[in-house]
Amino acid sequence: MPRPLRPLLATLSLACGLWSGTPALAQPTAPRSAAEGGLDAPLLYQLLIGELELQRGELGTAYQLLLDGARRTGDESLFRRCVSIALQARAGSEAVAAVKAWRLALPTSQEARQTQVQLHAALTQWPEMVEPLLAWLEAASTSQQDAALDMLPRLLRAQASEGLNLLGPGLTAVRDDAKAPPLRRSLAASTLAQLAQMAGNTQLAANQLRQALSEAPEHDLPRWQALELMRHQPSVEGLVTDALTRDPALLAAYARALARDHRAAESLAQFERLAVLQPDEAAHRYAVASLQLELRQPQAALEAAAAYLARLAPDDQAGRNAARLLQAQAQEQLGDYAAARASAEAVDDESRQFERSYRLAVLDARQGRVAAARARLRALPGDTPEAAQRRLLAETQLLREINDWPAAHAVLSAALKEEGDEPSLALLYEHAMSAERLGQWDLMEQQLRRVMARDPRHAHAHNALGYSLADRNLRLPEARELIERAIELGGHEPFLVDSLGWLAFREGKLDEAEQWLRQAWRGRPDAEIAAHLGEVLWVRGERDEARRVLDEAWARDRSNAPLRALRQRLGLR
Repeated sequence: MPRPLRPLLATLSLACGLWSGTPALAQPTAPRSAAEGGLDAPLLYQLLIGELELQRGELGTAYQLLLDGARRTGDESLFRRCVSIALQARAGSEAVAAVKAWRLALPTSQEARQTQVQLHAALTQWPEMVEPLLAWLEAASTSQQDAALDMLPRLLRAQASEGLNLLGPGLTAVRDDAKAPPLRRSLAASTLAQLAQMAGNTQLAANQLRQALSEAPEHDLPRWQALELMRHQPSVEGLVTDALTRDPALLAAYARALARDHRAAESLAQFERLAVLQPDEAAHRYAVASLQLELRQPQAALEAAAAYLARLAPDDQAGRNAARLLQAQAQEQLGDYAAARASAEAVDDESRQFERSYRLAVLDARQGRVAAARARLRALPGDTPEAAQRRLLAETQLLREINDWPAAHAVLSAALKEEGDEPSLALLYEHAMSAERLGQWDLMEQQLRRVMARDPRHAHAHNALGYSLADRNLRLPEARELIERAIELGGHEPFLVDSLGWLAFREGKLDEAEQWLRQAWRGRPDAEIAAHLGEVLWVRGERDEARRVLDEAWARDRSNAPLRALRQRLGLR
């Protein structure tokens, strides 16, 4: 029984939208006139008869007449029309035949290759999809290849997790075919890597990327793929770093990937390189200033913000407002509240109203006007549930910044009562964190387990519970299971790696603890990570280095309670 027309067309319409610049297959296109060239009078008459047959509902006859005309003229619009007619007739095999004829007549047509990929996906003809997919990738630019692989889940739809089983055999055969061109073998391995990552097999994905590069060392697609994979498989980062000096675009993507993974210090170093390589690119200066603020380097951030402003076009008001917010935050960190207020108040962009209000509220709170600060945030506009939650979370963040954890917990508790039995995950998680700060361990664990029950892939809930157990030296095997699961889900973010290092310290595994904590510290020299690494180094007898790490963190942030407590315990001033 033929597949119903509507589902097939709907599926194909989704697939067609995946490829930038690809017209919808079902869109009719009139044939060229004889005056446009390529059509003699008999052929023009044939095409007109085909269109008349189509109007009469004789789809089969119309298809045959127009396909013959497409073959004779090599007109892509006619081939596209034939595919559309076949789909209208619910004839998937004829649609595929038309696109194969299209490719035969126009062997270099990227549109024909793309269309064939989409058709085979829509018809769930997975083995047949491999050849046109690799042919399309082989003729595409690196950025187009990367975008195409990113769209594989949408092409595979509900069977995305089964991509390795569906496409793997065909791709493996090409990858291992010694007679195939090296680039095609490389592309087959890259596609296998993408499918492996979709299936959650990051080790297999890493192995395929290495094989892809071994087949075609100068081909950069595996390096771009490694940017996404490196958070889960740090070993593939070397595939990227080996090529940074010859490709500023890859360097910029690497810097962004490090920022995405919360490796602020390493990201900052790469954006500083970019600022030297491309001194007129204002965006690099903005990234530098933002990361310096994150790392509590306010004076350097002010200088970077000034450099950013100097490179903006005179009419770039959005950029100037963004710079003013950077300046306000840097001036606040420096304790220059008057200058910070002036910078924030100068922001006149309606779309930045929330950030402007938050910066002013923080300044109010820092100067003892906490009630006014909270009122400012509660008065922010918006009557949607999302806007209400944003106001609530901003207020609790404000209270955390001034270390008023009881008030933050009270706000969150009241909001939980209002939301009933199914509160938002963000609210549950924040409530758990405020309970942890108040030493309400049972409540913290209860709320974190609620989060994990509703979202088993919530990496930070797993990490928070695992870290809390490790920090209190309780149920260490369970803590390890939770933290390792967090890293499996969230990747090697510094705070997750820090938890693993601190757990290893509690377990008495000092070598492992130092290894993980050094990795976390390289990515993000945070005060609490410094406290953990400093204590491990101190216990191991590496006291000069321990002092250096603790002093460096202390110079940037004297408000961190664990760091302050450790320094007092070790007798450091």
